[in-house]
Amino acid sequence: MMVPWLSMLVRAHVATVGLVGMALGCGARTDPLLDKPGAEQCQSTPPTCIALGFGCDPAEVVSATCNESTHAWICPSGSQVYARAPASSASCLPFRQAQGLGSLGDWGLGSLARVPTDDGRCLWIADSATLSDGSTARNVAFDVDRSAPFGTCPSDSVMQPTPVVILEGGDDPSILVQIDGGYRLAGQTHVIYRLFRYDSTAVFGVTEIGGGVAHWDPGLQRIVVPSPSQPFPWGTDLDLGDAMLGTDDDPAHAFVWGCGLPGDFLKQSCRLARLDSADTVELFSRSGDWIASVRATDGPSVFESGRWTSSVIQTPGGFRHVYIADFGGELLSQVATSVTGTWTESPSLGACDLPTGDAHAMCAGPIAHMEIADPTRPGEIPIAYGLGTTGAPLADADAYWTRLVWLQP
Repeated sequence: MMVPWLSMLVRAHVATVGLVGMALGCGARTDPLLDKPGAEQCQSTPPTCIALGFGCDPAEVVSATCNESTHAWICPSGSQVYARAPASSASCLPFRQAQGLGSLGDWGLGSLARVPTDDGRCLWIADSATLSDGSTARNVAFDVDRSAPFGTCPSDSVMQPTPVVILEGGDDPSILVQIDGGYRLAGQTHVIYRLFRYDSTAVFGVTEIGGGVAHWDPGLQRIVVPSPSQPFPWGTDLDLGDAMLGTDDDPAHAFVWGCGLPGDFLKQSCRLARLDSADTVELFSRSGDWIASVRATDGPSVFESGRWTSSVIQTPGGFRHVYIADFGGELLSQVATSVTGTWTESPSLGACDLPTGDAHAMCAGPIAHMEIADPTRPGEIPIAYGLGTTGAPLADADAYWTRLVWLQP
């Protein structure tokens, strides 16, 4: 038999528990003793939230929070709910619907280089484009809508296609400027470029005369390339600009590869350098340290690549180099656990989307656009590359339009 005072205590405890149970719900505290809010306020599954990167930085997954008053999940300020576009078997032709653009191609030196700006954009710069009035323009900038679902083909541009390169001292019709890409250090944009002189006797129709570092002018909204009358900071033997990468491991430097010396058949031998915010060059040496040299022979060949343009990206397991051999038709790849190597060949990433009906078609200049990479698919790589032919081109201009693909190694 329960004693009266114990019976009363039990009934009081049960009543208290009942009141607490009635209070529990979507807006209740999960621990009334500690008075701390919890996820039980929002009974539904939280969304995946995405924070877009600044400039050309990749997007990141961020956590949603539960709003106590509305009992609804919300993404942090500046982020958006994750979305993925439906898969499509159609070829992705970047900026095909962009107003003012006639065609995008003429693969000769590269495809769609990327350059971050001070206001947080990531410009895609076409080596050559034909405008809707029929004129040809070089170094034409586009701006992708990065708020679109991941995997969306950027058929349009947020900005009007605009040439964005100025040569100090004025334009020289005999000189061609190639923008290789850009990166940010110490809050400023640095752009690697090459200069060529038109040469009808050369294989690619031009002869390289040098290269260096240009800068973004926020007032002019242009890339200002130093005059070719100034000394070049390195020679064509080092030829920096084939690929470049900034890493969190070394925020004081950008890593830049140059492939100016011959390698195996249809490939070039590449050296590695690092540049600081003052554009000072240090070469990765044969002894494994960094030295103040711009002589290619002072450094080892870290990997081989096709001519002019390739891409190095950071991956969950290290780093990957994506390239196309000269006059090639497939995307090749090498991997390493460190930017300094050792780099090893990995399986092909697949054939390029070459036009049918042209046995002489080829691809070149792969550029990894990690700013539109899906952060929920860490192995996926969006790659743009150019198309061309050594034979008579097909009449369809779209056949050689620059391509964008999403690769899953």
